[in-house]
Amino acid sequence: MADTIFISYRSDDSINIVNRLHDRIAETFGQKNIFMDVSAPLGGEFAADISRRDVVLVVIGPNWLIAKDRAGRRRLDDPDDFVVVEIAAAFAQNIRVIPVLVSGARMPKLSELPNSIQPLVRCRATKVSTSQFDRDAEELIEKIRDSLKGDSANWRPGRNRVTVGVSALVFLLLIGGGYAWLQHSSKEQSAPGAEPKWEDERKTLESAANNKVQEVEQQRLAALKTAEQERRSAIEASNAYGHAIGEGNAAYAAGGYDKAIANFSEAIRARPHDAIAFHSRGDAYESKGDYDRAIADYNEAIRLNPNDALAFNNRGIAYASKGNQFRAIADYNEAIRLKPDYAGAFCNRGIARQKINSSGDNDDKAKARKLDPSACR
Repeated sequence: MADTIFISYRSDDSINIVNRLHDRIAETFGQKNIFMDVSAPLGGEFAADISRRDVVLVVIGPNWLIAKDRAGRRRLDDPDDFVVVEIAAAFAQNIRVIPVLVSGARMPKLSELPNSIQPLVRCRATKVSTSQFDRDAEELIEKIRDSLKGDSANWRPGRNRVTVGVSALVFLLLIGGGYAWLQHSSKEQSAPGAEPKWEDERKTLESAANNKVQEVEQQRLAALKTAEQERRSAIEASNAYGHAIGEGNAAYAAGGYDKAIANFSEAIRARPHDAIAFHSRGDAYESKGDYDRAIADYNEAIRLNPNDALAFNNRGIAYASKGNQFRAIADYNEAIRLKPDYAGAFCNRGIARQKINSSGDNDDKAKARKLDPSACR
């Protein structure tokens, strides 16, 4: 059987450099001998359990330790997390493990890891940086070669490679559920002439462990399939958003405010939490004279991006157009606080104060002209 290499990683932590590593390693060892979730179809030959691998690369990025699931729980604390299961299975089956530290990540401490993967801290890590990628990748490849020749990448003094059956038993003990039963059953005596109970119990534990590995592998593949579907949906939404924004800007520039509003609404449907789309639609409503809808869109844009000085200024314009100069001045104040050299906001505040005080000119308008000689003429 050819040597095979398994790459364990988190896509939201190190996908870019992992893809580069995958391609570089495949050049040396062959594409068919590298398993990564994107290197073979789901359910394909390489989707078997991890026991078929000779070396496992554990890619650790800056967020590997602290990555959280949707419930806010650290992923490493989930015993069914696919990364935890991959690493634990590798140790349980005595497969060589090489930690690969990328993007400046450090080696985890023992106290930071769940029990099942704490042996990781005894493995000799290698670093791969983007600035010296070629050199670092070559060093990693040499380490993989040494491991495949039998020079273990793990620190396991005084231990030889054990059978998959016994390793599976160790894995089950690591993930819990077997130790108390094993301790109890070891006290029992076998009947004279009968096969030792320990052998039956070992086979039972081994079968349970293998079933657990297969179950979690199936869950991991299902999660990968879901993630791929979500990724494709996100790309489609992004493309739709970009097209709608571009069309909306063109329509707005041509004075087609209704068409621009329709385009920006389409962008909002594609990306509901995007401040730019709300801001742009607010500008179209304001230009059309629909100040209430403009203010509603500016409100949402500001909620999504509280540092958008232009949105505050434009909402002030909408309030001023409705005759609410005091509310407009409050928005101009915030725009100036966020952007102290905002000539337009100074000019607009000066105009609003002029309407309140019936003055011909004021300091704000002078400040605007100082910042931008073309302002407030």
